[in-house]
Formats: sequence, C-alpha cells, structure tokens
Amino acid sequence: MTTTARRVDAVTTAVIRHSLVATADEMMSNVKRAAYSPSIHQIQDVCVGLVDPTGNILACAPGLPMFLADMGDVVRDGIDLLGIDAFEPGDVYISNDPLSIGTHINNVATYSPIFSDGLIGFAVARGHMVDMGGAVPGSRSTRLTEIYQEGLRIRQLRFYARGNPEVGIHRLIADNTRMPEEVLGDLRAQVAACRTGERRLDALVQRYGRAQFEEASAAMFDHGERLARAAVRQIADGTYRAEAFLDDDGITLGEHVALPVVIEVSGDEMTIDFSGFADQTRGSINTGLTGAISIARNAFKCLTTPHEPVNEGHFRPLHVVVRPGTIVSATLPAACGWWARTTSTTLDVILKALSPALPDAIPAGHFGDIPMCLIQGRDLNDRRFVFFEPVPGGHGGRPHEDGVSATVCFHEGDTPDVPVEVQESTIPILVEESALDIDSAGAGLHRGGLGYRRTFRLLSASASMQINVDRHECLPWGLNGGLAGRPNRAFIQAEPGADWELVLKRDDMRLSSDARVRLFGGGGGGWGDPLDRDPSRVVDDLRDGYISGEAARRDYGVVVDASGSAALAETERTRADTRARRHEEGDQ
Repeated sequence: MTTTARRVDAVTTAVIRHSLVATADEMMSNVKRAAYSPSIHQIQDVCVGLVDPTGNILACAPGLPMFLADMGDVVRDGIDLLGIDAFEPGDVYISNDPLSIGTHINNVATYSPIFSDGLIGFAVARGHMVDMGGAVPGSRSTRLTEIYQEGLRIRQLRFYARGNPEVGIHRLIADNTRMPEEVLGDLRAQVAACRTGERRLDALVQRYGRAQFEEASAAMFDHGERLARAAVRQIADGTYRAEAFLDDDGITLGEHVALPVVIEVSGDEMTIDFSGFADQTRGSINTGLTGAISIARNAFKCLTTPHEPVNEGHFRPLHVVVRPGTIVSATLPAACGWWARTTSTTLDVILKALSPALPDAIPAGHFGDIPMCLIQGRDLNDRRFVFFEPVPGGHGGRPHEDGVSATVCFHEGDTPDVPVEVQESTIPILVEESALDIDSAGAGLHRGGLGYRRTFRLLSASASMQINVDRHECLPWGLNGGLAGRPNRAFIQAEPGADWELVLKRDDMRLSSDARVRLFGGGGGGWGDPLDRDPSRVVDDLRDGYISGEAARRDYGVVVDASGSAALAETERTRADTRARRHEEGDQ
C-alpha cells in the first residue's frame, strides 16, 4: 500500500477534497444547462470531472458510473499518443474511439489541460451524442458488423487550440452527423464545463499552493485506498464464480453470448477475471479493453466504497484480468454500438458471484438491458430529428428491502426518464401510456422492483424506427429462494386493431401513421422466499396495483378475503401446502 508523508494538515486536505467535488458538481450543472439535446439536458447521459497530470481521478460529479470509472483513460491515451508536451493552455482535445477509450462512438470525450504553475491536471467531460454519422441514424444498429460503419471515429484530435476553435474539426463533425446543431451544441456545452473546471482548479491551487495541493491529493488517494482495502478484508478469501448470457449479438440470432466471471479475493485485494468471456462478436455488443476495466471498477466501487466520492485511490486494491479479443477487450474491426448491454449484465454477474460471500449486501438480478427504440425522420415542420427512447426497468430485491422500480441499469447511474412533454414537443409521437408493469417484479421476501411500460403512437408516416431489446431470455434472477422477474420485451401494432407483434431486434422499420409501439422494461428478481413475505405487505402491493390477485395467491400464497384483507388462516394453510409440495418435489 502506498503511503504519503503528511506535510499538509487534515483540515486543509478535507477542504481541498471537497472543493474538487464541488468543482465537478458545478461542471455538471453547466453542461446540463448548456446542452442542446435531451440526451444530455434531460437523460443526463454525461459525466464530468477532474484528473491529475497522469490521469488519476481527483473528483467526479454524479453521472454515468461507467464514465466515472474510465475518465482517466481518455487522458492517458492522449498522453501516450501525443506526449505530455503537446498540451498548451486553452487547448481542448476530443476523442471517441471505443477501442482505445471504451464504450461506443456516440460517447464523445472532451478534455482540457489545466495549468497553474505548470500542468496541474485535466478537466474532462464525456457525453452521448445523438448521432455521429455512419450507416444508420443514431450511429448504432444490430446489423452493423464493423466499427467503420458506425460513424465518425475520432482519436485524440485538437478541438480548440489555445482557446480558439479548430475550424476544420468542427466542420468535419458538422459534415458527418445528421444533427450538426445538436451535436456541436452539446460538445460546446462539454467544453464550457471543462473551462469551469480549469478556472476552479487554478483558483484552488493558487490559494493553497501547488505543493500543498499535490500533497493533499496524494493523501486523498491514500485515504480512498485504505477504505477500499478495509472493505475487501470483510470478504472471505476464496474464488467466486457466476455466469449469465446475452440473448445473441444481433447477427447470429438465438446464439447466446456467455458472460462467465471469476473473482479471487485474497486478503485486502480483489482480482476480477473476464478471461472466459466470449470472443468479440460480429454484432455490435463489443467494447475495447477500457470497457473491461471500467466494468470491474464500477462493480468494485459498489462493493467497497459506494458512498464515497470517487478518487483513484479507491481502485488500487483491484486487479483486472482479460485476454485480448473478447467482447470487453475487442480489437479492430469490432462494432461497438450496443456495448452497454454487455456491461450492464456483467456488473450484475459480478455481484451475483459474490452473493455467497456477502449475503446481506447483494441484491437479486436486475433487468439488465435498457429496451431501446430509435426513431428518425422529419417532424411536422419538416425538420430532421433523431431520437432514442430508453425504457427503464426494475432492480432486484435486496436483503433488507424491495428493489427499486422503473430506473435505469447499474452502469447508467441516476439518469432520469425523458418527460412525456419533452418527447411530444420534440418528435411526432403521442404517448398514450407510461406506467409500472403489474406483476413484472420477481416475487420474494423482498420483491424485485417493477418494470416500466410505455405505449406511444406515431403521428408521422415519414419516420423510421429501430428496436433493440436483449435480456429477453436471460431472466432477472432471484436470490435465496426469490423468483425471477419478467424479461424485457417490445411489441408493435402496425395499424389500429391489428395484433401486437413481439419485436426484439429489428432495424429500419417504416410504419404508417397511427402505428403503435409498446416497450416493456423487465422487472427485478426477488430476494428470499416469497412465502415468508408479510401478508399485509402483499395486500399493500395488491392495492397499489403492483401485483394481481392471481399473483398474490400463486407466488405468495396469500388469500385475500372479500374486504380486501389477507385471510390469515387460509393463507397459512395455502403456504403450508406449498411448502409441503416443494419438499415432496425435492425428494423426487
């Protein structure tokens, strides 16, 4: 473990630490206020923060956890490729190459060097652009098989030089996206956030001096490391394994993609091994090596120091093992558009593997992949639009409480849903229903969170649509006797009165006006035996519309009388019969 001589007092260290966090928070406020597209100002598919001159994370604002984990990698890649002397005051660099900095082409990072008595660090912002060109609107599709098809791939180009825009790269981006105003507007918002980080960090260093700032940063890293190591020591030494799968890669339909995880805990260190992962696929569910590291860091942070503001020290006890050429360490020419479904399920599997060692901390499985609908076309004023509709789902029941309903996947953090009013004012649709999906949660002593159901009707025949849904076959698993949640799914009604058709992965659908789309985020798995759930809580769920009367009796053994209360004597008999039947089936 690294130790640092303490020449700066604890109070000053705490003030500097929290000043860094406050700076990151201000950067986040600025980028959301200045952004052009709902992707950032509503969904908040963005992250900002500060790193030191070698890419070590100093502070991040709450945002996408996957971006928090890999924020320093874009800077390290820039240093490796360009050299540290390439950076000058006022510069901003831009990069989105999934194979060198992770994720997919839509996620574009901007970062700027910060000088205060020399280079003191970098301000970084990374957000999802609605379109980066390529073969399809939105720059991702199940049918794409090479990264070259997915849009404009940028690696470490200068976006601003000494405070002035590089006109050529701005023009290159504008000429290669279907939504130039929105994309360049969002990128300028990220640059504004970086400028905020520059000013605040320079002022902090000027106030305390470079020596005290660097010593405080080192002490902050050491403190984070101590906390993480102490948490790992609470996990019994051993080797832990778990596996899940994705339905398919979108090209070879029906062929499952295996995600086996092996975790080794030894003393105060943890190794997460992805060596058994499937080879990179033809379909676009891949990401580069940084993806594997980010997944592992994300899970490790959840397991060890979930309530601490992120800094690099928290990750020192973690080791990641991965062989080249897997779906989380892909190489050219792997397509990466739908990377997120791989990472979200992998996070869940890591937690599942450690559930025997941490039975009082690990939740059941969550819905694992956000059902996505991408719509593009022209609105009623003949303006081009590209819009994506992410549908939330349920998280798994927890050892001490029910799972959270209608929220995004683990790696997406706290990103909210887009308000219906914004959707209807932006694209030609009419939202007919937004509701929790009854009976979607896995039953348990602590039930899973409910999935989400959204139905909308198209108002324009000039729109085309892509639907992409996974984790339809790999159900959100229960733990400790809990039942699985309902899976993700999507349906289309081609015209009023027609049958609803199940659609999981399909591109370039051209539907008539009045066609309807119904998207379902899956429910979370249950934790613990549902027959142990307090009957009054089952009745509450029934009254709230979370479960049906059939599910109350079938899954929980609760019989409800004419007054709407639990008939306790009959409930006890029903539960006793169910337990006896289970015992007999187990003996056979």
